[in-house]
Amino acid sequence: MQSDNTKEAQLASAALAVALTALAIAVIQLFGQFFATADGYRRCQPSVMGAWARYTKLRWKWSEMRFETLFTTPEILLLNFKPLHDPLPKPAVSTWRQDYQWISENPGAVDDGISEHGLRYRSIDCLDSKLVDENLGSGMRDEMACWLPFLNSIRESESQFQWSLTTEDSSKYHTLRRPACRLVQRSWDFMAPELVRPLAMTYIGDIAIIVLRLGMRWQTFRPEDGEMRAEGNEHIIYSTLDRSIGPILHYARGRSRIVRYTEKSGSVKRASSVIPTKEADMMNFGILPCYEGLMGRKSYSMGTFDEVHATLDILDPTGSASKKVRDNRNFEAMSTYGFSDLIPTAAPMFRQKGDPSTLLPAPTEHCIGLCSLKEGFVVFRQRLAEYIVEEGEGVSEQTRWVLRSYNRMRRFRCWEDGIGDSINSGYVSNLSFLDEVYEGWEETTRYFEKLSSQDDISFRYADLVACHIKHAVNFWHEAHERIREEKQRHHNGLTDWPAEGMHLYWDYLPKIAEALAYHFSAPQSLIREAWIMLMFRAFCWSRSHHMCHPQERFPESTRLPSRYWDSRLPVYLG
Repeated sequence: MQSDNTKEAQLASAALAVALTALAIAVIQLFGQFFATADGYRRCQPSVMGAWARYTKLRWKWSEMRFETLFTTPEILLLNFKPLHDPLPKPAVSTWRQDYQWISENPGAVDDGISEHGLRYRSIDCLDSKLVDENLGSGMRDEMACWLPFLNSIRESESQFQWSLTTEDSSKYHTLRRPACRLVQRSWDFMAPELVRPLAMTYIGDIAIIVLRLGMRWQTFRPEDGEMRAEGNEHIIYSTLDRSIGPILHYARGRSRIVRYTEKSGSVKRASSVIPTKEADMMNFGILPCYEGLMGRKSYSMGTFDEVHATLDILDPTGSASKKVRDNRNFEAMSTYGFSDLIPTAAPMFRQKGDPSTLLPAPTEHCIGLCSLKEGFVVFRQRLAEYIVEEGEGVSEQTRWVLRSYNRMRRFRCWEDGIGDSINSGYVSNLSFLDEVYEGWEETTRYFEKLSSQDDISFRYADLVACHIKHAVNFWHEAHERIREEKQRHHNGLTDWPAEGMHLYWDYLPKIAEALAYHFSAPQSLIREAWIMLMFRAFCWSRSHHMCHPQERFPESTRLPSRYWDSRLPVYLG
């Protein structure tokens, strides 16, 4: 009897175990079915997103009896940056940029909009290094999202700009821009079915600049057709077109060469990267930013020949300057000689004091003018010295100051020879030279601002620049004619046509003075003085910057269509 009870208990226990096992399996299957409703959850794990996977969450939706996958990816963009010499307090209340973080390791402030007291700044944090560097030391696995190494490359490239981030006058004439990101939570419910990785978001106007700062060259840039491709510096980025969201960018890299600043024998070794400012970025799109305090406008477009002629029509409404440039192009297709003087006379100072960065993108096809060539410098000094002797006591002290300043800077060889060769070899001239030129440019700024504020005359700097360019576009054809007729003047053993061109600039001075004296209600002597200061200002600007013509660095032009400048058209990184 007892034996039968024992057997029944064993059978009952076995049945109970089987039932519990079946129940457990059923429960596991039930939960498995529920978790299977979390579409995309497996694609938001560390094997795909690295450290970003810690933000992946599941949210239960009672109305649908299923899980929704929430993940976080970066929104990458460029923000105006202000170095923090004095820490700024973080705002107590949330603002529209509260969630942004710098991708680099250097903290700083971001403009927080306009208040009643002017532009307002506040500090924002740097992105957690684990979100940038984790698992990327030996490369990436094929299944990982490509925006992870892209963030890492951005942080590495930012190390080139440490000088720019420490100078105290960084916002005096321009605005620094640095890459930042915002952590954006998204739902996989709204991802296209064919996507297998979470996407980061950026904007056409920002990704175009970030790619160039990484040392790549845009080979194809047609966002409206979904075709974008850039290569260079062991990076590559290209697009594929998704029918639901548009172009998706894909990024890959090798071992990128990041050059850091180091002092050596009074010179500074530098990376071949452009100055990281908003104004320099504009030039990649063929837009020349203006020093608004003197020019009275924000910019000119000159990326295409149609834009060049449209700008000439603004400077000279009669159309004679535009016609002359068209005639010159019949002899030399890329010629915009004379018009290129608009760059050093209208643009602000891009280089920062104490910063060796001097490289700028060329905003137009031909941007080399007499104000950047040695022939222009040498002949200008020769004619200025002769002018002072001829005028005698009638020469103003300001004109004499220009000659003294010019002669003082001649102790630096690169004042007349230029800084292009130094940059191409990896070195720029001694910072004391660049800073002295900077001071000369600032002195001309103070001079013209003071002249523009006088009540007894109606001087406008923009009119002086326009009148100069109206005559300067004539020099190239006239210089070649004089040389052909053997009427050229003394050229100091230098190239004939640019040296003769600067002689012609001086020949145009009486016409400029006569035209503007009545317009400004000012004596002609003052107009001559102002023109001489204008030329010296252009010389200082040219020696503070080295504009890299696209053909110098790359076999094809890298200038982008101006319509995409600061474009908020979204584009995604896969």
